[in-house]
Amino acid sequence: MTGPDYTALRRRCADALQAEDQFGAPWVREVFEKVERERFAPARIRVSDPGGNGGQEVIDYATDARAWANAVYAPDRSLITQLDDGATLLEPGAPGRFTSSLSAPRVVVRQLCHLDLRPRHRVLHIGTGSGYDSALIAERTGARNLFTLEVDDRLAATARRNLDTAGYPDVQAVAGDGEQGWPAGAPYDRVLCTASANRVPRAWIEQTRPGGVILTPYRGLALPRLVVADDGKTASGPIVDAMSFMVLRGQRGTEAADLRPVVKATLSESERVRTDADLSPVKTELGAEFLYHVLVPGTRLVFGEETWWLEARDGSSWAAWKPDGRGRQWGTRRLLTEAAEALTAWKAAGAPGLTALGLTVDAGGDRVWAHEPDGPSWPVP
Repeated sequence: MTGPDYTALRRRCADALQAEDQFGAPWVREVFEKVERERFAPARIRVSDPGGNGGQEVIDYATDARAWANAVYAPDRSLITQLDDGATLLEPGAPGRFTSSLSAPRVVVRQLCHLDLRPRHRVLHIGTGSGYDSALIAERTGARNLFTLEVDDRLAATARRNLDTAGYPDVQAVAGDGEQGWPAGAPYDRVLCTASANRVPRAWIEQTRPGGVILTPYRGLALPRLVVADDGKTASGPIVDAMSFMVLRGQRGTEAADLRPVVKATLSESERVRTDADLSPVKTELGAEFLYHVLVPGTRLVFGEETWWLEARDGSSWAAWKPDGRGRQWGTRRLLTEAAEALTAWKAAGAPGLTALGLTVDAGGDRVWAHEPDGPSWPVP
């Protein structure tokens, strides 16, 4: 029995993406069809349930090569390649935090479109992972123009091997903290981060030439495209897409605490409140959801059928909200009050969609704005 036909799978995946108009420029499809994605996928992968039910399945090349190959080239399936920084094995049903992945082809090509790479562009790529994104970039810019950083030593070594065997030995792939950038290769025309930032490191701006572009997922939802100003000290630009990635290792917090025992123990002493603010856009409008996460940081939302729960990830506070305006809150933070203020700010700015928002980074920190840089704005805590 013959093995999978990777060339045919790659072309079929490209055709599907083309039908959705995901390739913003001809070169993006060209590099996608040239790079052999299968060379960058480990033999065992964890993938999302194709039925869209939120489940996960583990596929091993050794036991089902065809299913593995189909998953590698599924347009909308990301491949989880590591749990808990490698401490937890990729076993079916194994609990753990996702700490590295091979992004879905649809996400990868959209990022490349927004990055707008040119031949001989000097590029800093943060978050090498398996090396796949680096290979795509190298095809466009030339391998010697790419510097790629991976904070995990074992992943960095694997990426180096993958790039070598796939024909990209000249890519400068090293282990290092991406938040610090790589001064030895600066100045860069483009900086791409394939992990989500909760704040944009100053080093990225300082190492990018004026007029250069920084593209990074931000606050777990947005993809801002920042252009470095002539002074080389600030960067600003609109949010160009919705995109969710794992958080940079140096910026991620602890896993959210289970607040059910805390709620049970503190319910009787919690504060009863009533608010006229409608929180429902957080669930239905990406602009509202993003601004909520910016202005009410360190929390998670749990959407119940009748009650929404707002929980501080450190377990210090919680709140409950019902669509009729009734609620409760307890702890060091008044989470329902914070949420109501965030939604009020969003509505006062004209209820902007996600791509009507933008980000400016300067000496004062990060600032989210609506419509244009001098429009309504909010400092990022």
